[in-house]
Amino acid sequence: MNRLTPVTLLLTLLLVFLLGGNLRANASELKVASFNVESGDAVPSVIARKHIAPLQDIDIWGFSEVQNASWLPDLEQGTEEGENADFQTILGSTGGGDRLAIVYNSNLLEELKHYELDDINIGGRVRAPLVAQFQFKPTGEEFLFVVNHLYRTSESSRHQQARLLNEWGRSQQLPIIAAGDYNFDWDVVSGVHDEGWDLITADDVFTWVKPEKLVATICSNRYDSVLDFVFVAGEAKNWSASSVILYGDPSDAYCPDDQTTSDHRPILATFQLEKSVEPTPPSREQQLLEQIELLEQELLKLKTLVEDSN
Repeated sequence: MNRLTPVTLLLTLLLVFLLGGNLRANASELKVASFNVESGDAVPSVIARKHIAPLQDIDIWGFSEVQNASWLPDLEQGTEEGENADFQTILGSTGGGDRLAIVYNSNLLEELKHYELDDINIGGRVRAPLVAQFQFKPTGEEFLFVVNHLYRTSESSRHQQARLLNEWGRSQQLPIIAAGDYNFDWDVVSGVHDEGWDLITADDVFTWVKPEKLVATICSNRYDSVLDFVFVAGEAKNWSASSVILYGDPSDAYCPDDQTTSDHRPILATFQLEKSVEPTPPSREQQLLEQIELLEQELLKLKTLVEDSN
């Protein structure tokens, strides 16, 4: 084989570098929303039209207080409005008329499986957390998305649920995004809160993706507190993340609600996942060298032909 010229070798190494495994990682965005849609005192078609459809580019919705399966078509339609994507639904089996649901963009996410954490449904009287394992197609990242609605009327049961969620979270290998209505009553001004928040975040297992601006997530004259949260655990704690409580500006006139809309504000959380580039197989460099070698041979033949013709 002919030796490569210095210039050719330099170009070859440059091509190998560009086509090989040393590219910088690219960030890819994942958006999730949490929304208590107030079963029994709301109309799903109105919520879908007024408060879901205007929100764009959200990849996963975690809904709580979904009255029954008949609500899913309206919620799904709202999530798809204005989106060039197909959304799929997962409905929890527990909670009676206050069920949990996940609605997700199947163009971006592949659902690998879903299940419920029945042991966290204390006494079988409320709702078991609903978990979906997803693969985020742009990055290949697998993670768990769990939607929760913890006890409101029993403090001791709510605290037990928070402890169990903490234990579950520390036992998982995949990154976790946990959204929902936790009823932890985080006071907007003072930060005073229910002990359940301390129990779920114990030992730094779960971390709150805290909005920069806090407003009450429930329309109430009695409470000025955050009841709805997005937490992360595992590797998800290392993702760049931010969140915002939606419809929190007074000009939105979101509160007070009526019998067609929810008394909870939705929350939006945005994550940046690192997009890893597949490394080039070792044989690729050799392939490039062989192709350049063939090209040099052809150029040499052409040069010989030109010289012979003179």
